Formats: sequence, structure tokens, C-alpha cells
Amino acid sequence: MRYLFILWVLCTHSLAVGAPIPDLIIGKPLPENSQLGPSPIPPSPMDLKSDWWRFFETEPDVLEKRIDTVVQQLNAIDQKLPEGQKPDTQLHIDRIRENLRALLELRRKANPESPPPLPIQTSYSFRQWLDIVHKRRTLQAEFQSENEDRQRKEKRFAAARQRLDSLMAAYLALPDQSQVKEEQGIAIMSEWSGQAINSESLRLQKAALAIQSTQLEQLVEANNTAQDRLFVSAADLRHIKQETDKAKHELNAMLENSAQLSASSVTGNLDTDEGKAESLLLEQQLKHNTVNEAIADAVATRKEIELMLAEILTASNKLEFDRFRKQLQDNLEHIAGIDTRQTVWREEAEQDQERAGKSLAALLGTQAEQNGKLIDLTQQRLSEAQNILQSLQNLDGEIDDARLVAGRIREIVAIREGTLKNGLEAVKASSSKIWEALWDQLGNSLFKIGETPVTMLGILRVLFIITLAWLLSHFVRRGLTHLNERQRGSSAFLYTVSRLTHYLLLIIGVSIGLSSVGVDLSNFAMIAGALSLGIGFGLQAIVSNFVSGLIVLFERSLRIGDFVELSSGVAGEVRAINVRSTLVTTTDMVDILVPNSEFVNGKVINWTLTDASRRIHIPFGVSYGSDKELVRTAALEAAQLTPHTLKHHGGREPEVWLTNFGDSSLDFELVVWVQPQAVKKPQRVRAAYYWELETALAKYGIEIPFPQRDIHIRSGLQKRNLQEATNHPAKVKIEDD
Repeated sequence: MRYLFILWVLCTHSLAVGAPIPDLIIGKPLPENSQLGPSPIPPSPMDLKSDWWRFFETEPDVLEKRIDTVVQQLNAIDQKLPEGQKPDTQLHIDRIRENLRALLELRRKANPESPPPLPIQTSYSFRQWLDIVHKRRTLQAEFQSENEDRQRKEKRFAAARQRLDSLMAAYLALPDQSQVKEEQGIAIMSEWSGQAINSESLRLQKAALAIQSTQLEQLVEANNTAQDRLFVSAADLRHIKQETDKAKHELNAMLENSAQLSASSVTGNLDTDEGKAESLLLEQQLKHNTVNEAIADAVATRKEIELMLAEILTASNKLEFDRFRKQLQDNLEHIAGIDTRQTVWREEAEQDQERAGKSLAALLGTQAEQNGKLIDLTQQRLSEAQNILQSLQNLDGEIDDARLVAGRIREIVAIREGTLKNGLEAVKASSSKIWEALWDQLGNSLFKIGETPVTMLGILRVLFIITLAWLLSHFVRRGLTHLNERQRGSSAFLYTVSRLTHYLLLIIGVSIGLSSVGVDLSNFAMIAGALSLGIGFGLQAIVSNFVSGLIVLFERSLRIGDFVELSSGVAGEVRAINVRSTLVTTTDMVDILVPNSEFVNGKVINWTLTDASRRIHIPFGVSYGSDKELVRTAALEAAQLTPHTLKHHGGREPEVWLTNFGDSSLDFELVVWVQPQAVKKPQRVRAAYYWELETALAKYGIEIPFPQRDIHIRSGLQKRNLQEATNHPAKVKIEDD
């Protein structure tokens, strides 16, 4: 509601004066004859119009007179202010005076002029080319920094404009001729004068950025031209060789001095604060010395790359580009190593600078006389950290120069060698880099097993060794399977050997794989303890099934191809004995995985454990009064006609037994030995025998009876039950009580 009220006040005030709603944007000076030119009446804090600020939008000469008028008016207001109101309002009036004078000075400043374009030369030396590169790099950094500063200022300026809008809206809502309105008007003029200065500063900064942008474009064009027109004379080549040798000599001397400095450095007394500060300062000095070594190394490497470019440019005969390419690749890898270390050094230097700054701020807050030496050491630490950062900036420039020259070498080599060969070399180099980067990543530590670091390369090595062990096990088992097919009598033994060989080879492969990554396998106590704990919490069934599988294999009470029947009702042929379970296939070709422990702990019927053939009993019944011999003949004939019967085997001929006098029939059993392949198909075999039995009994006229019952009826119920008994299908016998 507050903002709606302010908006309503602005609209009503603008409509009242017949002017558009002001944007309150500090703009450029308007000419005197402009339609929207400033009002000739100086703005009064008591009665500020919505466009009062246009009074100051004029040329500098006119602006000076108008500022004098406003300053005189403010002085008069200042003299009339009551004593209690004077301090706050006086500050605003003083600020308005100062800001208006500063605004006048800024308005008198013209936009900076663009520099003349850079002269184009017919040839450029190395030094001229690098000078252009350095100027462009420096100007690029300045332009980026200034542009970021401009963006931050614009954000603050936008927030200040919004605050000024709110103040103006509140001012317009105040009653006329009130003391508060005059104070509010002075505050608005003070706020506006500050923003006017910021606006002029932004104007000048934008103009300077535009000039810098033009200069950058000129330097980029000059850089491209210098690259194409590089010229190296014989004298320049000799000079570059001398500079290269000198850079290498300075590097060697610096390395020798660094070794002596490191050997002679002594750590201070760490029991006192001063000793700790001295030790930290010494560490920073050693770091700075290391950074200087890296700078010297980068300079020497850059000189070598420049010498390569000079040799390519001055060579008149055919060059060995492969040698240049290999040497250039080595130098760039060396530069990349320096650049990688530079990142670490910069982080450490920034941390040292932050710690030293905090320590110095804390020390300055205490009694400086008592901590004079410690403050001096801390200041040295802060200065040393800043020096290291400056040196790292120089190192960054050397690295950029080296890569820039290397890029130019690659361009020249690409032009002289041809597109096809250069493309092949580029693909080869890229592939090599990708492989090296991948190899480095594979060598990074992922985690530790005890004190042994484990890398991705180590994991791949373990997996490779285990895979080899599995493949070896596969071929061994395959050979044993072929042998098993030729020697049927030893199938169970060969299968047991196959499974044990598989487990043994896998254990050996895992052991060799873990040893290859440095895992100590001699300390099994901890592993056994952890394994026991795991078994206790949830691996009991798995271990039980695994051990049961080994027992079954060694005991040879269960073999591949056996037909088994479990207490759970599962019946079928054993197809495989695995680590956890045994595969049993039923006669309906349904695969069932039975836990190995069930074969050890439960009741198992193995139909083919000691003998492949089995005797089965086929029960059937015939009517009372049937000829027993004729029944025997028919049953034996049915057995002979069934293809599953084991024939011509002494002592295992089919037999017919009379087993019982049933309620309705004479009960017989056809006892017959079946062939080995029929043992595994019990239901089909029984169905085949019943089929032939029914045919044979019908052939000899032997009746298969229906169930019969004798009904005894009491005499008192004869009349009522006689009719029902007459219609009963069974045999009826009526007896009197």
C-alpha cells in the first residue's frame, strides 16, 4: 500500500504541473534552448519540482553561475536554521557545496581522445612482437578490471537512484511550507549531488573503456600482422643463442644457491611466538626462492622455444620437423609442469598472506611496544607473501609467452608440412595426450586397504588376473567335460574334479590379483574375524550351502544325472552342483534350484545312486473269479510289449504278484525292472504300463471290476427300503433281525 500511495502522489503531482513523470536519471547537459531544458528558477528545498535537477543540466560556463546561485541560497538557509536543527542539515548543505563544485570540474573534463593507430611495419623482430603481446595482455587485464568496476558502480548507482526516487516520493507527499519538508528537500539535493558526481565519473570511465577497447582491437591487429611478418637475421639468431645459454647458466647457478640455502636453513625456536614467526618467514623465503627458480626455468624454456622458431625462420633448406615437434612437445610438457606447481604456490601464498594479515591486525590491537619485534616479523611475512604473488604473476607471463611462441611454431610447421600430414600428427599428438592423461588418472589413489593405496589401475589389474583365472578354469572344465563324454563310468569323479579345480583357480587368481596391488595376504586373522562376524550376522545360509556343496561333491552321494526325490516333494534329474545350490530338472522340464544344505540335512531318495536301472510296482485289480494264470499271462505280455522293460537280464525278469483280496477285486502288482533312461520318467513309464495292461486284460476278457458294497437292511424297514434296494447298482443281501 505504501508503494501504491507513492505512485499515486507522483502521478497526481505530474498531472498537476502538466509534465511527464520524471525518471530522475542524471543525464547529460542540455542546451539552453532545449524543450526540456532546465528551469531558470533555482531549486528551493522548500518547493522542489519533479524536474528540479534539470536546473544543473547545462553547459559548464552557465553551470558555474547557477551553482553560485544555489550555494548562496543554501548559505542563506544555513544562517536561518535553528540551533537544534543545524548539525544534520549543515552536513547536507556542506556536502551539496562540495559535490556541486566537484560536479563542475567533472563537467569541464572532456572525454579522452583516442590515440593514433599503431604504425604498421614491414618486418618485426622477436622483441617487437613480444612487446606488442605484452601491451595487449596488460591492456586486456586493465580493461577487464575497469569493466568489472564499471559494472559494480552501475549496480550501486541503480540502487542509489531507487533510493532517491523513494525520498522524492516521500517529499512530494509532505505538506507545503513545513520545516520537515525543507529538511527533506536539502537531504534530496545532497543525495542527488552525490549521484551526479557518480554519473559523471561513469561517463568518463565509459569513454576511457571505449578507447581501451579500440586500443585492444589495434593491438590484436598488430599482433596478427607481426606474427605474419616475423623476421630473424643471422645476427638475431646468434643473439638468441647467447641469451638461451645465458638463461640456462643463470638457472644452474640459482639451483646451486638454492641447494646451499636449503642446507644451511635452521628452524627457529618454536616455543616462542617470535620463533614461530621467524620459522614461518623462513619458510616463505624458501618458497619465494623456489618460485624464482621456476621463473628462471620458464625463461630458459621460453628461450629454447624462441631459438627453435628462429631456426625455422632462418633455415633455407628442408627442416626435420619431427625433431622440432618432439622437442617442442617436451618443452610444452615442462612448461605445463611448472604451471601446475604454480597453482599450488599461489594458493599457499594467498593463505600465508591471509594469515599474516590477521596476525598483524591482532598484534596492532595490542600494546605495540611489547610486541615490536613480532609485529616487524609479521609485516615481513605479509610483504614476503605479496612479493611471492607478484613473482607468480611474472611467472604466469613467462608461461604465456612460451606457449605463444610455441603456437606460432606449430602454425608455421602446419603450413610448411601440409594439411594432411599435419592433421595426422595432430591426431597422433591428441591421442598421446589423452592416453597420458588417462594413464595419470588411473594411477591416482582412490582409497586405502590398511596402509596400501588402491588405484583404478590396480583394480583393473586385479580384474584382469581374475578374468585370466576364470578363463583358465573354463578351458580346464571344458577339457574335463570332453573327457567325461568319452568315459561315462567316471563322470561323477570328473565333475568333482572340475568343480574343485574351478574354485581353486579362482582362489589363486584372487590371491595373485590382491598381491599385485600390494595387499598383504599374510594377515588373515583380521579378515577371518570380519568374515566370522559377517557369517554371524547374515552369511550363515550362504556358507552352509557352500560347505554342503563341497560335502556332496566329496561324498559322491549325488552326481550329475542322478534322479532324486526330496522330502519336500521335488523330484527330478540333477543337472549341476553349484556354489550355493543344485539345479534339479523335473520331468516336466522345470528347473528348480535346491539349496545344497537340503541334500545334507534332509531326506533324499536317489533312484540312480548305485544302479542305473530300477524296479517299479504297477498295482491293478481284477474281478473275483478271474483265472489267476490268465491274469499272469496278460500282465507279462503287457510288460513285454512296453519298451521301457529291461529285457534279457538274468534275475530281473518281470513278475506278477497277488498282493491282496480287496473289497471289490483281486489285487495284483506287475513288478518290472525298467531301463536306466526310464527311471528318470516315472510318470510316463507308469502311464505306458497301465496302457498296455488295459489292452492285455481286455484281450483275454478279464474284467476290471467296479467297487462293490453289501447293504444289510433291518426287517422293520423292509417295505420302505425294498424299492430303494431294488434300484441299487450293488449286490443286495436282505436279512431279518
